[in-house]
Amino acid sequence: MLVVNLFGAPGAGKSTGAAYIFSQLKMAGINAELVTEFAKDKVWEESKAVFQNQAYIFGKQYFRISRLQDKVDVVVTDSPIILSPFYANDPVLGDEFDTLCTKVFNSYDSMNVFVNRVKPYNPVGRFQTESESDQLAADLFTFLNKHGIVCRHYDGSLDGYKVLIADIMERLKCPGRSYGI
Repeated sequence: MLVVNLFGAPGAGKSTGAAYIFSQLKMAGINAELVTEFAKDKVWEESKAVFQNQAYIFGKQYFRISRLQDKVDVVVTDSPIILSPFYANDPVLGDEFDTLCTKVFNSYDSMNVFVNRVKPYNPVGRFQTESESDQLAADLFTFLNKHGIVCRHYDGSLDGYKVLIADIMERLKCPGRSYGI
């Protein structure tokens, strides 16, 4: 199972892109599934307390992906499970949580994508301002580099997603191949 992980700043177009990529793969006859962001569900519910427990968020997001193992060929997600240690601020979780999340993330055959925001920032459904979103993107890029996670960059636009879909289709021709820049 190939997991297409969409990374990027809040408002970059990850959710829109994930939905588009998923639909295009399905229409092309690929056995694909969309795994949406558990945390975004909590934003819409205005449940801010859950964000203090990244272990819970990790478990929910991990389950959404793991239940698809051996059932689909491609999972497209706008919430890669490695984001939990990035957002974690609970000292109890510590390095062990980071290690666990990294181990689980690395257990999947992944295609890691960094979505570049190329449209105006829309704050609806977000906790961050545009400048905070931009800072998060920079911090996330540093985090990914520190964890040895190589991403290919695509614009969060229709043209960018069309190129990404073509690259996914090409990647599916060579299962098990590591995908990087």
